[in-house]
Amino acid sequence: MINIILRLALINLLFAGVLFIQGYWYWLLNFELAFISSVFIILGSFHGYKKMINRRLEVGEGMNNELMDKLEDPYNLYDDESENLDIENDQKNEVDLVTVVKEEKKRLKQDKQTIKKTIQSTPGIFSPLRFIPYAVLIMSFIALNNNHILDVVAFLVGLGVGIAIAIFLGKKWISLSE
Repeated sequence: MINIILRLALINLLFAGVLFIQGYWYWLLNFELAFISSVFIILGSFHGYKKMINRRLEVGEGMNNELMDKLEDPYNLYDDESENLDIENDQKNEVDLVTVVKEEKKRLKQDKQTIKKTIQSTPGIFSPLRFIPYAVLIMSFIALNNNHILDVVAFLVGLGVGIAIAIFLGKKWISLSE
């Protein structure tokens, strides 16, 4: 992992050196500020979400079998018990209002649990490792624009390259930590 990061830093330095020697220092400044900010934003996001998932797994909150069964067979096509239930339901032809109300209450309770899980996940969302790079990105854009040296193409290219590099590094980081 360190070897990959060093290679990417060397490529970035060579690119910066060529731009500086050629006299494109506005372009270089725009590119580098956007590149560095976007890399740290993506890596901070990876780190925050990885920490949040590890915390949930430590508590014992994981994927349950009912959810897996629902994802694998959403219409219960391969379940023997569901065939028997379908036959019984076809024979009834009447919908029991009490069961419909109970199912709706269960669904509403599950929605409340979703809200609780969202609130529990806010530390991963509001991580300083994410907000500091966002602040650097916004402040660098404002500073470049106020000094009339903003080159939008260079800034967008830096963002794009930074995102691509960060996703590559994040995947390597996650695969190494497994």
